[in-house]
Amino acid sequence: MNRWLTLFLLTLGLLGTGPTLARDYDDVMAGMRLTPEQAEALEARLDADSNDLQARSQIVVYYKGKSIMDPAIRDVHSRHVLWLIANAPRADVLAYPFATIDPFNNAEGYLEGKRAWIGHLEEEPKNVKIHGNAANFLSDRQDRALVVGILQKVQSLDPGNSRWPVLLGHLYLREAMFGGKGLKMPEGIDVDDLDLPDGLAGLFKTTPADATASAAMALEQFERAVEVAESDMERTSLLGELATAAFLAERYDDARAHATAVLQSEPGPFSRESGTHKANIILGRLALVEDDVALASYHLLEAGKVEGSAPLGSFGPNMSLAAELLERGEKDVVLEYFELCSKFWPSDKLADWTALVEGGRMPDFGGNLVY
Repeated sequence: MNRWLTLFLLTLGLLGTGPTLARDYDDVMAGMRLTPEQAEALEARLDADSNDLQARSQIVVYYKGKSIMDPAIRDVHSRHVLWLIANAPRADVLAYPFATIDPFNNAEGYLEGKRAWIGHLEEEPKNVKIHGNAANFLSDRQDRALVVGILQKVQSLDPGNSRWPVLLGHLYLREAMFGGKGLKMPEGIDVDDLDLPDGLAGLFKTTPADATASAAMALEQFERAVEVAESDMERTSLLGELATAAFLAERYDDARAHATAVLQSEPGPFSRESGTHKANIILGRLALVEDDVALASYHLLEAGKVEGSAPLGSFGPNMSLAAELLERGEKDVVLEYFELCSKFWPSDKLADWTALVEGGRMPDFGGNLVY
């Protein structure tokens, strides 16, 4: 299972997204398992009946993963997604990431889909499904204000559903962790001189984000989600997000309480290993806020002792605490952490980072500072 799908399915399990997505899960998984021959048969079904939503939904799922590296398949995938947006905007598959178009790889397709969704929103301003599907399609990196507005609107339309504050909370949390970065302009091209169709240049503009303020807004949304959650399992599944958002918002007592609760909670629908890992990272960083290096080192090693999980095995371990300890000269404990992590993440990166640390250098941990 690839990285973005692993992350989405984990998130889906955490969101408590309700019966609509859960009911459609089998169709999604069927699309992931299609053989080329089966995909060709589905295309034939669509030639005979363009309104066969099951066939089109499964073919969208099938093509999504293959579209990342193949421009030809990307065009075919986008064509099916745009057909669904235009003709079946309530289709369940449009709530999944398989039904999105990358604005960097296909800016014109993204803008066509965006215009179609705006039209549907104007025609049906109180339709919860339309709002949810539109929010899924639109890129919050490029159309932040629009996505935030849609999610705020759908919360008012469907206030008892925890899915909406969780989605908005994750948007704010991504901003807190990554910043409001736009797409990278191709080398040698000046966006101001770019001869692009109307609206495309805007995809490459950046919007700075205040990390602390974004984290505080994320925390508020996750707290709201807990208030309307329908089960203890759903509330427990949000503890990791609460801990991370509280730490980044500098609400350290709340962060400690939520991270500790993660360690004390019963296993959820997914492995608790990822939660244990991240909770220890938060507790270790809290220890460093108080200059307790020994306690921080303890939590780093506890984070490395987990057995692994799908997200950890794909994205790898979090390195934020390791980096902070390296800045304090704690090389040995970080090297021990690398060794522990190699049991569930046998990546060449760990060997590279080990060599750098042994040589007295700070690795570029990249995305592992926030995973």
